Amino acid sequence: MLIMSKAGQDAASHLVFDPVFYLNTNPDLRKAGINTADAARSHWQNTGIHEGRQGCGSFHSKQYLERYPELKNAYHTNYVAAIQHYLEHGHAEKRLGYVDGGFNTRFGKRWTISNGKDIFISASARMGAAIDSLVWNNKEFINAADHGRELQMACNTDHFTECYNPTEAGGRDDGMEVTTKTVIQNVNAHGRTLQSQVHPAFWLRPGAHETQGNNGGCHAGSPALNTKETYDFPFQKVVTIGCTAHPNCIEFVSKFTIGGNWPNGFTYIQMESPTGYLSGDFTKEYNYNANSHQVEGKHSDRVPIIMAIGDNKYAMGVYAPSGQDTDTYQYYGTHVFSEIHDFPSKTSKWNVVFRKKKPQNTATYTYKAYLCVGDLNIVKDCLGKVIHAHPHI
Repeated sequence: MLIMSKAGQDAASHLVFDPVFYLNTNPDLRKAGINTADAARSHWQNTGIHEGRQGCGSFHSKQYLERYPELKNAYHTNYVAAIQHYLEHGHAEKRLGYVDGGFNTRFGKRWTISNGKDIFISASARMGAAIDSLVWNNKEFINAADHGRELQMACNTDHFTECYNPTEAGGRDDGMEVTTKTVIQNVNAHGRTLQSQVHPAFWLRPGAHETQGNNGGCHAGSPALNTKETYDFPFQKVVTIGCTAHPNCIEFVSKFTIGGNWPNGFTYIQMESPTGYLSGDFTKEYNYNANSHQVEGKHSDRVPIIMAIGDNKYAMGVYAPSGQDTDTYQYYGTHVFSEIHDFPSKTSKWNVVFRKKKPQNTATYTYKAYLCVGDLNIVKDCLGKVIHAHPHI
């Protein structure tokens, strides 16, 4: 049944619905075999709206009613009416469709921050407080098909990779489940700032084996080198929307505590600070040349990178200032997973990596990166201004 507002707006409008977000944050739908954008839209129209499910990262009918008591008094649990109100009035009035400070949703708590206009970031308890949604201009940027994706912190070594791999959002065997072995210690989300501290899950559980054909000491069939499900030391982050240099900049501060029984036989601990898994249409890879202020085809891992969709209408760039605590040069990576064809699982990734030799005692390392979102021209302008404002740490 196609639901329309009185103004003729489709209730599957991009203002309230995104199929990537909908499928990846409602895991019961994927388990039921709903795996295409059309099937997701149909379920949303016929069932999801009435159940009060969340259709996109920037708006949730239940939170909309909770945020505005006069609407809750008028509509109670009529989520169709709530969505119609937002489409006809609320969006134009710059009302927000989430509760500041967090909200208990169908699959656990979700925390959302925004600039109040066009950038919305949210993290979920299901994903260990990792960021599983970033929306700009009503477009979902993040792929959250399993607990190893998201926009998150992770670390491993240059030899044992996934065989000893604390991962903020959770482990491989968390799959599409609603829980994770990551232990959340605290989350604070207000206004434009999100803070969290967690003990991350190891990617492989004790006794599990690698299935991928990775190089080095963690090839297919290799056993997990961790003896616990959860890392004993904290990962902390502070994420802030808007920088002094540019409103479309997002500051991401990562703090890793490295300690415990890391395996012997590697050169560096590698800290992704952070990594971002994007929706499957981000397939174009660029470098940003700060000297010429030009966007170039990707050719280097030592300069800022940008990933974009085919028409460059949506893009994300990342830059980390020099002078940070690393025993080799910091580097940027990108990868398009062209072998994945399933709609909700299609993804591409980027990361910023810092490397440290194994410390003799427990040590804490803090890193800062800046993300820029927008179309390609906005991202180019954002990177240029952020690099000029923050050339060094």
